Formats: sequence, C-alpha cells, structure tokens
Amino acid sequence: MKYYRLEFSEDQQWLRMDNYSHPENTNGFITIKSKCTDMEYNIFEAFLTRADGMMLKESKIKYRNVDVMEALQELETFTKSLKEYNLGIKTI
Repeated sequence: MKYYRLEFSEDQQWLRMDNYSHPENTNGFITIKSKCTDMEYNIFEAFLTRADGMMLKESKIKYRNVDVMEALQELETFTKSLKEYNLGIKTI
C-alpha cells in the first residue's frame, strides 16, 4: 500500500497528495494528515465537500484551514464509531 502526505492550501482551495518530495508545510500548504492512502484521500474529499457536493475548485464554499482540520477530526471520529459497531467503509 502506498502512502502520501495529505496537504491543503487555503489560498488555492486545493487538497494535494504529496509523495514526500516537497518539504512539509511549505508553499502555502499545511499538512492535514502525514500518512494517507488514495482511498482515505477520496473518502476525505467526499466528506469535506458533502455540503454542496462540488469539487473544491468548483465550490462556492471557501474552506479555511480550520474547517479542513475539523472535517478530518469529524471523519476520524465517525470511522472510529463505525468500528465499534464492527462496520467500515468499503469501495466499489
């Protein structure tokens, strides 16, 4: 399984999967999650944009760094709760 560093730029409204080739927290990006898979990225982006269902660049919502960090915490709490019920998220 390949891992990436999930980063977000508030100015650019862009989530990126860095393959650890860029210095952390540079060029306007902050690290959201230091170890992230492709599937986790897709689930997180879908969770983050659930309010309007639009991709970040197309959305009228302007996400702040704090919004993105809070969404990650909410998603982690939700997935932890699923595990307590012996449930999980599977891809198609």
